[in-house]
Amino acid sequence: MYLLDVRTIQLREFQGSAIPKRKYAILSHTWGEDEVSFQDLQAGTGRNKEGYQKIVFTCEQAKRHGYKWAWVDTCCIDKSSSAELSESINSMFLWYKESAICYAYLVDVEQSQFPYARSNGHGEPQVSRWFTRAWTLQELIAPRVLCFYSRGWKEIGHCGERIAQIVSDATGIPKPLIESHKSLSEYSAAQKMSWAAHRSSTRPEDVAYSLLGLFDINMPLLYGEGERAFIRLQEEILKETDDHSLLCWTVPKSSPRAWTLQSVFATSPDDFTESGRIRGNLFDSGHPSAVTNRGLQIHLSLSERIYGEGSHLFHENAACSVFDAMLNAGECEPGHGTVLYQISIQLVRTPQISSRHLQSVNRYARLATPSFKRIGIDALGINSAKTKKVQTGLIYVHKNLLDWERHRFGFGGFHLQNIPIARSLCPLSTPKVDSNLDNLCIKAIDYSGLIELLEDVTVAGIPPNVGAGMTWSPIYGCITFDCEPHRISEWPFLYVIFGVECSSAREMPFSVLLVWNTNYVHFSLRPTEVQKSKYATFEKYCFEKSQLWTTLETMPPDDFTHKVDFWATYGEIARTRAVVGKLDIELILEREDPNTDDGKAAGNRSHFLIRAINHSYDPITGHSSDDGSKWIGQIEATDTTPGHSTDVMSIERTI
Repeated sequence: MYLLDVRTIQLREFQGSAIPKRKYAILSHTWGEDEVSFQDLQAGTGRNKEGYQKIVFTCEQAKRHGYKWAWVDTCCIDKSSSAELSESINSMFLWYKESAICYAYLVDVEQSQFPYARSNGHGEPQVSRWFTRAWTLQELIAPRVLCFYSRGWKEIGHCGERIAQIVSDATGIPKPLIESHKSLSEYSAAQKMSWAAHRSSTRPEDVAYSLLGLFDINMPLLYGEGERAFIRLQEEILKETDDHSLLCWTVPKSSPRAWTLQSVFATSPDDFTESGRIRGNLFDSGHPSAVTNRGLQIHLSLSERIYGEGSHLFHENAACSVFDAMLNAGECEPGHGTVLYQISIQLVRTPQISSRHLQSVNRYARLATPSFKRIGIDALGINSAKTKKVQTGLIYVHKNLLDWERHRFGFGGFHLQNIPIARSLCPLSTPKVDSNLDNLCIKAIDYSGLIELLEDVTVAGIPPNVGAGMTWSPIYGCITFDCEPHRISEWPFLYVIFGVECSSAREMPFSVLLVWNTNYVHFSLRPTEVQKSKYATFEKYCFEKSQLWTTLETMPPDDFTHKVDFWATYGEIARTRAVVGKLDIELILEREDPNTDDGKAAGNRSHFLIRAINHSYDPITGHSSDDGSKWIGQIEATDTTPGHSTDVMSIERTI
């Protein structure tokens, strides 16, 4: 550790027990553009820099308080040495804790306006930048004595009861901790993370590195790893504790991550914004947790979460087995330590990979939700919920997810999941639903992002010249299309077309067409004229794409073309029905209502469901029977039109 001699402003190195504990002053501040470095001070070239005045003041103030030594991070760390930088960052919390006094300099605050920054005359007052930086969190909590100074080095006061309350109101950190009346060990991992929410740093890695001391963690620094540093920090925390509150994170309702599959770990402290009252270790579970190459190994009790057919998470879909996982963590009453609720998070089971693998019932992905499920706890500390536990035991929760895993419930573009009539695209996870429909598969696809019709899509891979991205997952039975955002503004409409073929030569191929904008919806299912093109779009619309919407707009509303605002309608929007060979198939287009319990999982996206019903057409009698009709699939697509939120159509299946 390098310290400044307050008389000469020269550096002196101390090692181990030689460090003068409780005998040096330390500075907490936010960096400017003209700071004095270690090399500047060694060479005597930093006196003309603006940051030199902070060093001078720190030394002068330390002398007045009777201390011989001072520490300033800008010049007391040799940042050209990666080894010394790593040692300093891992030791910094301890250095602040063992200082005699810490001077917190708020350069943007006038003495009378603490803790608010100087007003620029616009908007609501903002707290000082000092309260928004990642590194200053530990510099607020660690010191035994903290004194604030405003612009011009005017003393605001020590962090006693009055100032501690002001700081607590500004930061959400409990007042007793700011006053140094409590130990950090009394607070859960989720609470500590919540204090770091919405604090920023110049380098993304520093968000994690600045928290090492709060969790009493040491780990090597790997600048360049970016947000991975925060994941690594959480892994290190779980090596030292089994505090389940670390899993108690949420995402805002407006976030594109809401209701998507995520890693078991949070992506930043911002995910813990609503976790300030979460406590861990409600009881001794008797089971250790560990981070493995299969994910987080943990013992949890699971109960199935039932979403109805109005949700893209419909519970009978093989890719949508959702469970509430009860954590050893709870939420306290505001202002008290009494735990009122036990917390559960939602997990989605990973489907079976292939027939050669065991059913992957013990591996799950985290469903990122805007809130927790809270289960009441009675006066005896007993979970009062009347839920049926379907599994209690060892499970694994993914810590790394591939893009097609994370996006399979809708991040953008078009999505297809578990469509029985698309067996060739998802042969492993789609169960048999109906013997008549089981032979159908999608053989051609066209949508707004493609340059030309995509044919022969029975393999996991696409020609390189299709003009837009498409990914295929045999594990989840999911296809994702990505429209080119820069082209969408040029399109007066969006569309998706599926060319469907039956393995039986007696059945005729058919196509499904969905076209929409804010004025019209066209939704139809029709046989294809094989002699023209095996995978052609509808006979009526077999012309250039640029003419498609012009034709539809000039047509009067009928059974297939509806004058309706696609984005302002919930529930059923349109139906289409056609007889194809021995099949009488009806498709129902619905919009998932986010204001219902089933539809809230749509998050900030607008999900549209297409239900396929087989009416068991009898070619001999020429009649259909609605008895035993089967709902065989759904289609999911996302509107990426500028000005719209990310909107999704989903594909599911049920009987």
